Amino acid sequence: MQGAVITTPPTAPRSEAPVRSSAREVTRPNRIRPRTNLRRDVYPRVLYCGILFLVGATSGIHVKGYTLTVMSGLMLLIAPAALLKKWTVGQLLPVALAFVGTLGWIVSSQINVIAITDQRIISWPSFALYLIGIVVLVGRNLEQLFALAVGVAVGSCFYYLTSGLPALGAPSFENYWKYAFAPWITLIVLYSLAVFGVALRIQALVLILLAFTSLALNYRSHALVCIGAAAVVLVTHYTRDRLARWMQIVLVGITGAVFGSIVPIIARTGIAGQALKDKVETQDTTGAPAIFAGRTESPLSMSAISEKPWFGWGNANYLTDEVFAKGESLAVKIGFDPTLDITSSWRLANGDTSLHSILLNGWAEGGVFVALLPMALIGMAIAIVWNSSRYGIWSALALVVATQALWDLFFSPLSYNLLTILAVLAAIFAARHLPKWTGFGADPAAPVDADVDGLVTAAGRR
Repeated sequence: MQGAVITTPPTAPRSEAPVRSSAREVTRPNRIRPRTNLRRDVYPRVLYCGILFLVGATSGIHVKGYTLTVMSGLMLLIAPAALLKKWTVGQLLPVALAFVGTLGWIVSSQINVIAITDQRIISWPSFALYLIGIVVLVGRNLEQLFALAVGVAVGSCFYYLTSGLPALGAPSFENYWKYAFAPWITLIVLYSLAVFGVALRIQALVLILLAFTSLALNYRSHALVCIGAAAVVLVTHYTRDRLARWMQIVLVGITGAVFGSIVPIIARTGIAGQALKDKVETQDTTGAPAIFAGRTESPLSMSAISEKPWFGWGNANYLTDEVFAKGESLAVKIGFDPTLDITSSWRLANGDTSLHSILLNGWAEGGVFVALLPMALIGMAIAIVWNSSRYGIWSALALVVATQALWDLFFSPLSYNLLTILAVLAAIFAARHLPKWTGFGADPAAPVDADVDGLVTAAGRR
């Protein structure tokens, strides 16, 4: 009998206890960031941003009028390096328009017998020089761009502290805030918050505080700029996934309209100070349409443009009595009080004619080709507002520069360092718009920089 073969039934594998994992653990993205090497990643950034800050601060040393500073000389030394850099469409477009505008100014100067060294003639070349230097130094890097911009802000404050405000005699803190410091201090404060990585909604709250500060100090336009920028930040943050962008902008517009309507009501009560009350009551008597933001010079500018649209008058002081009469007639037609002598506000104490608008002043004095650059800058500012989310932690800063530029282009004359900050505006636009490389310059060295944390936040990850 053969031996029986004893087989052992296969043993079932031991069951292991299932590994439990919560849905939260599965779906949550890994938020752990790599440790930062200070020497390799942070120190070079801090050093270069510091250098850029100093470059911007040299704008506080005055050379000629509102067009040339020591920073202009530095940019002139840097400008040849533009040939070694590849330019995008967004960077080259404003430079090209500045060149066209310069040609327009030259033709206008020859027709109207204006010296070629006049500030008006060299304004757009100065803008182009600033922008070329900025592009060479920072490219499309927002962190570096705003480091340079805050240097310009500090330089501007230094200029006003050392030069004063001669036209106002012995000005008060209120006048210094309104005519010198407010826009620049706003940039400095927001840059400090962004560097420390402060959340955008907190930056928006700071803007609201600055708005009420300016309102109390009789600076309504700056208050409106701050409220507008804060509204865009907050509406974008809280409705990003709920509303289309156009609906968000409409909501911001409603917020601005409500604020603009409430301010005169508050001002008339005297709560915000006697100076603001007097100003609102004075503007109420003119009957100026709301679209002119209380300014009375627009009808005169329109009349001057209609007379010489192509190459302008060369200088607003050359406007004839017929143009003034036509402007006064136009003002009455669009709603100004006919019993008031609004022409008195068109002439300054020193006898100069005031048009009080970068866009309209440029068109009236230099012609339509000069006005192309301000028109383009207005479009760039609107694009920055529309696409503000592209700027990450720097959104509030970009919005303040854009909204302030919109106000200045429509309702302010050129003043100290305004050309520089308009060049910064163009660089902010180019950093996130029209990124296609052109055929001008060398090959691009690197793609556009990604959004980065504030320097202090990065240093904290070591």
